[in-house]
Amino acid sequence: MKIKSFIFTILMMGIVLIVYLNIDSISKTIKSFLVSDNYVSVLDSNSYKRTYSYTRFYNSTEFSPINYYDIENVYYNILNNGHDDYTFYCDKEYSNCLNDIKEIALNDNLLSKINNYVHPFNSFNNIDTVISKDGKVRVKVTHKYDEEKIEVINNKVNQIISSLGLDNLSVKEKIGKVHDYIINNTVYDNEQISGTSEFDSTSAYGVLIEGAGVCSGYSDAMAIFLDRFDVPNLKISSENHIWNLVYLDGKWLHLDLTWDDTENTLYSDNYFLITKEKLFDLDNKEHMFDTSFYLEAN
Repeated sequence: MKIKSFIFTILMMGIVLIVYLNIDSISKTIKSFLVSDNYVSVLDSNSYKRTYSYTRFYNSTEFSPINYYDIENVYYNILNNGHDDYTFYCDKEYSNCLNDIKEIALNDNLLSKINNYVHPFNSFNNIDTVISKDGKVRVKVTHKYDEEKIEVINNKVNQIISSLGLDNLSVKEKIGKVHDYIINNTVYDNEQISGTSEFDSTSAYGVLIEGAGVCSGYSDAMAIFLDRFDVPNLKISSENHIWNLVYLDGKWLHLDLTWDDTENTLYSDNYFLITKEKLFDLDNKEHMFDTSFYLEAN
C-alpha cells in the first residue's frame, strides 16, 4: 500500500509539474470560452490600444451583445485591441442579433466611422465578417499598416520628436510644433485623386516618409503623434474629407492639417484646435459631419 501511495504521489506531482510548465502556453492559446450558453470573450491587446473610453464606445473584455450598440462596441474593441482574426457569439436572448450583425457588416460607412476611433496602426484596410450556421461570428481584419511600415514610421516619429525639442513645452505647444512640421514637410498629393500617384499618400507613411499626403494621411500622421503625447483623440470624416478631433483642456477641438496646408510650403492655423462653431463658420460643406455619431464633437 505504501508503494502504491508513493507511486500515486509521484504521478500527481508529475501532472502538476506538466500543467505548471504549460500554463503560460495554455493561457495564450485560450482566447474564449462559453458560460451559460453565452459567449464570453477575453481580448489580448497590442501596444497601440487606446485605454480611454469614448461617449459611444468603451473598452470591454467580455462580449455577448444584447443590442445593436453592443455589436458596434464589439467591432470597436476588436479593432482597438489590434486583432486580425476574432470570433464571438450573440447572447442567446438577443433574437435579432445575427440580422443586426449582417446589417453592420455590410455598412461600410458605419465601419469606417468606427475605424476612426482607433489608433491608425490598429485601423483596417479591409474587414470581413463570416457568420456560421451555428451562430459563430468571425471577424477578419486586414490592417492598413504592416509591421515593416510601422517600424519605419515609429523611427521617424522618434526622430521628429527629438529634433523638435519638445521637452519643456505644453501639450498644446507640442501639438503646434508637430502641426507645423508636418505641413512644412508635406505636399498635397493631387495625383492621388486621379489614381496616378506613386506615393502612399493616404497613410502616415506617405506624409512622414515620402513627403506627400491627402487628408487621410495627414490625419493619420497627426493621430500617431497625439497618441505619443497621451492626448485622447479620434478622426472625424465627412463625405469627402477627414481630420482630427483632440481632447485638450477639458474640451474636444477640431484640428485639420490638410486645410491648414493651403500653400503646401507655408502653413496657417485657421483650423488649429478650434470649436465646432468656428469650424462651421470657416466651412460648412466639406466639414459637415454626422453629429449624431461623433458625439464628442458636439
